[in-house]
Amino acid sequence: MLEEPPSIVHDVSVAAAVGRRTLPQRLCAAFTQALGAQRAALSFLPRVEQWRLLHATDEPALRGEAAQFTLGDGPSVSAALRMRPVHVRDLRGAPCHTGSPLHDGLADVRQVLALPMYVQHAPVGVICLYYTVRTEVTDAHVAEGQHAAALALDALLRWRPVHGSDECDCPVWATDTRAARWERIHQAAGYLAAREGCPVAEALSMLQAAGARDGLSLLDVSDALLQPRDALTHAVPVPREDGPVPAAPGPGACAAVP
Repeated sequence: MLEEPPSIVHDVSVAAAVGRRTLPQRLCAAFTQALGAQRAALSFLPRVEQWRLLHATDEPALRGEAAQFTLGDGPSVSAALRMRPVHVRDLRGAPCHTGSPLHDGLADVRQVLALPMYVQHAPVGVICLYYTVRTEVTDAHVAEGQHAAALALDALLRWRPVHGSDECDCPVWATDTRAARWERIHQAAGYLAAREGCPVAEALSMLQAAGARDGLSLLDVSDALLQPRDALTHAVPVPREDGPVPAAPGPGACAAVP
């Protein structure tokens, strides 16, 4: 079991103070060490429809993050879009709405903790921790990790204009087929946001909730919304006035896709 309380806030503060060009690497190291994970990935969303990997501790972490953002499903995507932590205590027993590919990409992972980074109502990034051995991560660890994620984002926003480079080997999905998938999701969210008069981030959460309800991937739900002739049996939840749509809406909280 991890120590109580975790030292993650202190470790992230130290990483931010000495990181300079290596800040993403140092942040991943701080989160993995303090929260007992075996690997981590730090993703940045310059725009909602664009995914940039700032750092992954190893190749499996990169593949795990890529699998999630390629499919538009998984803890990292959920945390980023919903802007709240997602802790999957038993990944092997958790349902995968997109089928087996996500599980294949995280074959040796037992649990995942994804901590979002956001400004007001806009997702900015996510740090995802992958556990390959059983580790007892408590609610206190999650809360402290989320506090540290906010500090990490503040440091990254100061770091990026100076040290962030577009000339790197990190995946920036803006032109290839994987980006095209994410772009379709973004287009559907924009359409839904305009239709319902809500922020794009909330529309993304609504699409994901519909996918969870119907056992469909976020991409499938988006395509159904963009291609009405194939979407007659699907519905997307209507946003609530008091906050974002819940993950599992009831049957009365839906509006038919046109």
